[in-house]
Amino acid sequence: MSRHKFNQRFDKSQPRVSQQQRPLTPTQSILDRSVQRSGLSYDSFVRLIIQSALSRLSIWSQADLDRLLLLAERLGLDPLSNEIYATEVAPESGKKQRIFFVVGVDGWSKIINAHPQFDGMRFVESAPGGDELPQYFECTIFRKDRKVATSVREYMHEAHTNQGAWLTHPRRMLRHKSMVQCARICFGLSGIYEPDEAQGIDKQGVTETRKQATLYKSGNENSEQSNRASLNKKSSKSSGIGFVKNWVKAQDLQKVEPLTSSN
Repeated sequence: MSRHKFNQRFDKSQPRVSQQQRPLTPTQSILDRSVQRSGLSYDSFVRLIIQSALSRLSIWSQADLDRLLLLAERLGLDPLSNEIYATEVAPESGKKQRIFFVVGVDGWSKIINAHPQFDGMRFVESAPGGDELPQYFECTIFRKDRKVATSVREYMHEAHTNQGAWLTHPRRMLRHKSMVQCARICFGLSGIYEPDEAQGIDKQGVTETRKQATLYKSGNENSEQSNRASLNKKSSKSSGIGFVKNWVKAQDLQKVEPLTSSN
C-alpha cells in the first residue's frame, strides 16, 4: 500500500489533538488508535511503520497492516521499534505470499514481564557436553494464579542452527529459545514467531516450492515413460516377434517343470 492511499484516510483540515486531549475509544479504527498511542503525527507514523515493521514485505494490504497493529496492541508491543514485525515466505508459483508476524527476544521479554500473573522466572543450565556447550537450558516461569510452575527444556543439538549468533553466543541463544517456548506454553501465546522460527519457515517455504517443481517435472517424465512403455508393450504383443518370444518362453517352462517335479 502506498503512502498516498494512507493519506486519503486522513483529513488534514481537521485539527490534530494529543493523546491526553482525546482518550482512546473502541469505536476508533486500529490505525487511528495506534497513531494516537504513538504520539506522532499521522504522516510520521505512516512513514516509520513502512520503514520498520513492514519493511520486509514486498507487497501488503490494509488487512495485513490491521493484523499487525491488532497483535501489537493486544501484546503491548511497539511495531515502530521492531518489537514485532511482519515478514513473508517466498510464494509458490501462482500463489499469494504468506505473511506472518515475528517478535524479537526483547518483545518476548516485554510480554512476559507485563503479564499481570507473571511471578518470576528461573533458568537452569545443564552440565557441558563433549563440545563444552550445555546440553540443554531449562526455563521455569511462575504464575500467581497457578500452584504448578511451567518448565520447558530446549536442547542444544536440536536448536543450534550453525548460523549468526548461534556461532558466537550459543548459550545466550539457547537461553532465549527456552524462554520463548516456555512463555508460549505458560501464557498461551499464538500467532507470533521468534526469529529462528521465521527463518526456518522461510527456508521450508522455498524448499517446498522447489520440491513441488521437482515432483511436477518428474511426474511428467514418468508419465511420458509410462506412455512410451505402454505403446511398446502393445506393439510387441501384436507383432509376430512378440508372439514368438512368448511362445518360446512358455515351451522352456514346460520342459523345466517335469524335471523339477521328478526330483
